[in-house]
Amino acid sequence: MDLMFTKKFAVPQSEVTPCRALKPFHLLNMLQDAADGAVDAMNPPPDYWRCGCAWMLHQYSIRLDRPLMSGDAGAINTGHMPLRDLYSVRRFRLLDGRGKQTGLADSMWIFVDLASRRPVRLSRRLPEVFMEKAEETPFEPVFVAPKRLERADRSVRLHVRLGELDANGHVNNAYYLSWAAEAVPREVYMSCGLVEADILYKHEAVYGMDLTVTTQQDGLDFRHEIRSDGGELIAQFSTRWAEVGSARS
Repeated sequence: MDLMFTKKFAVPQSEVTPCRALKPFHLLNMLQDAADGAVDAMNPPPDYWRCGCAWMLHQYSIRLDRPLMSGDAGAINTGHMPLRDLYSVRRFRLLDGRGKQTGLADSMWIFVDLASRRPVRLSRRLPEVFMEKAEETPFEPVFVAPKRLERADRSVRLHVRLGELDANGHVNNAYYLSWAAEAVPREVYMSCGLVEADILYKHEAVYGMDLTVTTQQDGLDFRHEIRSDGGELIAQFSTRWAEVGSARS
């Protein structure tokens, strides 16, 4: 089903791994660019950008037929719909150059008051155009909860840097997946690309925070948890990787 907005993409050579697969960080940024383009196309009123609220990502489920590679080009077709007046669900359809769907991603967002850091009702704070431009035919989002770790095979220590903050002063959501990729063995990262990711964002990571990424590996399937030094669960992931050149089974 075609969604409301489409943005072309091309995988740049500057954003690929040594095996020429698209970096997980840039995959999420490509999806975010399409979402931003869709919002701009709605032409929201100027006070939307000064309302004291911001979108925060709660959940992502991503499925690709194969790893995206350097030189791949196509389009991202995206649309959104409100859910229970608390969430906005945005779907992304990844299309190849011939218009064939090669991937699907569903994301769930919360509109948060930046002063209180609490969610707000969409109908109370969003411009009417967001409801008017929602998908006329509702789609059924497909979210898969990431599995909890049963053991710890690897762990990596990280420190939140200034360069990882976004315009709202919290960590850009794409960095969480990049941090999970840091805990994938080097031989996997050097020969494989990401084809699946299920992400649950639990708490904000902020500048200066020290984090630990703990990972369980079962072949090319991984489970990851990011925790603060105090033990707070920041984010939880399941990822699947595929060797470059092999399709997802």
